Amino acid sequence: MDNEAFFTKVEDYTHFVCTAIHSGHRMRAGLAGNCILTEAERLYEEDPFTDTLIDNLPITVIANDSRFEYDLNRAPEKCVYVEAWGKPVWREPLTEEEMTHSLDKHATFYRVLGALYDELEALHPAVLTYDVHSYNYQRPGMGDTPVFNVGTEQIDRSRWQAAIEHWARILDGIRLPGIPVRCAINEVFFGRGYHATFVRESQRNTLILPSEVKKVFMDEHTGQPHPAILESLHAEFERAVRKNSYEFTTTDH
Repeated sequence: MDNEAFFTKVEDYTHFVCTAIHSGHRMRAGLAGNCILTEAERLYEEDPFTDTLIDNLPITVIANDSRFEYDLNRAPEKCVYVEAWGKPVWREPLTEEEMTHSLDKHATFYRVLGALYDELEALHPAVLTYDVHSYNYQRPGMGDTPVFNVGTEQIDRSRWQAAIEHWARILDGIRLPGIPVRCAINEVFFGRGYHATFVRESQRNTLILPSEVKKVFMDEHTGQPHPAILESLHAEFERAVRKNSYEFTTTDH
């Protein structure tokens, strides 16, 4: 949609959705020439392969555009960076027309996503969204961080606590070749992104689980995958989603 700004796949109208809103790397031609950052610098802060982790699941929403064009996990008024991670993004300030185009793309994404959530809520007693991201762990001072982090600050835990804890237990049980795995809740990230805000403010019966995956499946500096680990994570993560989403249907919400 919108010249393939994002892809929506619906194989079956199940009660759960998987999203990868930072997986994209594309930047439209009119902006790419004005961007100071190299492709490698952009890729470092994007979430490559998060689309791969969810590609076998029945409903997926995957961003194709880079977060440096407009960040889908920020509110509209903050979604176009001037600076990012201490670095200026643009040689020249964006024109009003360029800014409007980016904001329109952001609005289109959430209009489509909201319509999808509304349709699923009409079909199911409760809906579950896995908001999948990845994070760099070799920055100075990071220390021993979890392979999986679930952010819950914007979730009504009095309602959804059982589902949150089950998801964390399932992730904690994942095994990867040569990598010790643990899952934490609100240790590195807290689920403060706009996607979670959008769900909290616009949907009555949808639980969103912002889930960060440590970039152990790739070289975070070059962007190259570690094939054996990525293949294992792909299979394990899919199993985790299916197991947790099934458990979700057995509990009153």
